[in-house]
Amino acid sequence: MSQTTPRKWRITVLISGSGKLPFLLLDSLTLTHRSHSLEIPCTGSNLQAILDATQLPASDPLSLAHCTVTSVFSSRTDAFGLTRARTFAPSPTPAESFPLLRWRKQPGNEGKGRAEWERELARKIRDTKPDLVVLAGWMLILGEGFLDELRRDWDEEAAGVSSPPPSPSALPSLDPNSPSPISHGLTTPGASPYPSSLPSASLRNRPIPIINLHPALPGQFPGAHAIKDAWDAFNTPSSSTFTSSTSSSSATLETLDPSTNEGEVGGRRITKTGIMIHRVIPLLDAGAPVIVKEVPLVEGESLEGLEERIHQVEHVGIVEAVKEVTRLLGEGSWWDEEGVEGGKVVPKA
Repeated sequence: MSQTTPRKWRITVLISGSGKLPFLLLDSLTLTHRSHSLEIPCTGSNLQAILDATQLPASDPLSLAHCTVTSVFSSRTDAFGLTRARTFAPSPTPAESFPLLRWRKQPGNEGKGRAEWERELARKIRDTKPDLVVLAGWMLILGEGFLDELRRDWDEEAAGVSSPPPSPSALPSLDPNSPSPISHGLTTPGASPYPSSLPSASLRNRPIPIINLHPALPGQFPGAHAIKDAWDAFNTPSSSTFTSSTSSSSATLETLDPSTNEGEVGGRRITKTGIMIHRVIPLLDAGAPVIVKEVPLVEGESLEGLEERIHQVEHVGIVEAVKEVTRLLGEGSWWDEEGVEGGKVVPKA
């Protein structure tokens, strides 16, 4: 590829959870083994949506042909997303599990805390030279130390020149119990995709963009149980409350007290929930939204039915968010605005 041709945007994806994995079930009556599969939440389907979008033609509205997922990290060894990445065609993606408990057992890490692990994770991610980090089902809160460490420390000229694409035989083991360490991720040859107004020197030490997928509308239901919280609020409104990390109000709420950041549905049910992909800041699920998609709540629908509908919307929304962030990076405007106060974007100082 000519060095005058812009390289592809480098994407690092973080995941948690496990997935649809084969296991042996012992039949207590016949004492024979039968092969089964078990569907467990967090199967890496949002990662798969991003990977698939990189293979779509540029004319497709959901195409991420201008991007490459160069590396994947998981907080669990049994995450099925690791297998999705390592077996993805035509370019298998390096993927590494980096669980906190295993890290603490390594020599020299005894007695170290969560903050040190987060900084080590940030350094691993930084070594892959990502243009964007996407939390696609990452279930752990990342603190200020992680975000402080996640800054560009390389020259743009070297961003796409890493190790060559791995052959299948050279890929990390598919054994889910293998740490499978990543070095630099896939290569992305070509010229800088950033505008001329952002030369290499001006990019150094800038925070690496990081976004998170959260299954709730802005200002509603932060935390790991957002879908159930919305379902409960719709079905049992008199007892449903939520606490927002920002002081922004929501059109679906009857009351919201900005002084306490607490809203109560009162006698009126919410009528919709949704998803957002937002900038990651130290406050939980409170960063400025990049993409917001509403999902109507349906009378008589089970929690499982709502979860399935939301997951389908997530697969589109997360691709749209990556596309939007890379557009802003290409324009040089991503760093023009950072942070959130009162639910609003705060201009960078």
